[in-house]
Amino acid sequence: MLFLCICLVLISNVNGVHFLGGTITWRPLNASATGSPIAIVITQTYSWTYTDMSCSNTLIATNGEIPSYAGVSGDSLACISNCGASSAGYSPIGVLPRCTDFSNVADTSIGQRVDTVYLNANDNFTVAFQSSAWRSLTTASSAAWSISTTINTMVRPDNGLYNNAPVATMMSPINIPVNQPTVINVPVADADGDTLRCRWSQNTNGIDECGDVCPPGSLPAGTVIYPNCTIIITGTHVGDWFAITLMVEDFITPTSTTPLSSVPVQFLVQVVAAPTCTTPPDIIGVPTEESCTTVIVNQPYTSQIFAIDNCAPSVTILDIATLSFAGMIKSDLGKLNSTVYYKNLTWTPTSAQLGYQVMCAMAID
Repeated sequence: MLFLCICLVLISNVNGVHFLGGTITWRPLNASATGSPIAIVITQTYSWTYTDMSCSNTLIATNGEIPSYAGVSGDSLACISNCGASSAGYSPIGVLPRCTDFSNVADTSIGQRVDTVYLNANDNFTVAFQSSAWRSLTTASSAAWSISTTINTMVRPDNGLYNNAPVATMMSPINIPVNQPTVINVPVADADGDTLRCRWSQNTNGIDECGDVCPPGSLPAGTVIYPNCTIIITGTHVGDWFAITLMVEDFITPTSTTPLSSVPVQFLVQVVAAPTCTTPPDIIGVPTEESCTTVIVNQPYTSQIFAIDNCAPSVTILDIATLSFAGMIKSDLGKLNSTVYYKNLTWTPTSAQLGYQVMCAMAID
């Protein structure tokens, strides 16, 4: 079964350089497979600055690779912990993704790549994409990143199947108004219906989940994350930039303390002046925010995303930026009237995309 989930957020115009964050997830090709090796599908999604790595509608339509920058084409997702006997069959895979989204207004390009690797049963190890650098941050002028996930091919004790790691994502960058506590809800989903919890990324026991931007030191004082994947952050200086790095973990039951897997979510926030109009636009999509709908493999799916400008005429919506996945075609920004803007969505899902697919959208003024 294939599910499409959507999250909707609002930001103002943003600029950045190079790496803007991303996420990694994985799933078994066949959860009930027997024998060894086990086919595991790894999905990497990364955001970059458009001026450095420019996607286009043509590259999206042809499933083309994102234009490489500063050696990204030579980087890899490599084992960093429990390597060897516990990662039998795994060899480093590339990280250069294929274009899925871009916004020249937001200066963002987004790409995703999907690789199938063949692992032994009972493998349990951590892989990471490690390189440099984030854009210049308030806490570091040239910070390295480390974005990692733990892969576990042990059979689940509750149902005898292989586990599906959670799916999570986040737009990047996100603007937060100065001196105002901002709530950020990270959208997460799990094909097994497991209990999901979020925590800050960390660098312990040989597993580096955050590079040079490990919370809480990399974030404003008082920033908190809750197990339900809600973050509360307050920026105190206009122009400050911070990298947020967190992990989403799945547990068999609400009382379990040992996660089945860990997947990363990393993104940027920028502190901006408080807007003169405090009423954000309404963003309406199908499915609605933080909900899912079932779609069918090889059958075209069409929808629309609308942005309603509640601050017109003093504010104009310049784009509806998206974070999606391979094959999701977005039209140019359209305008129904003086306050309502839209984009058309078209997608024909493939069997390789079975499971949860999370899409995010944001209005940019």
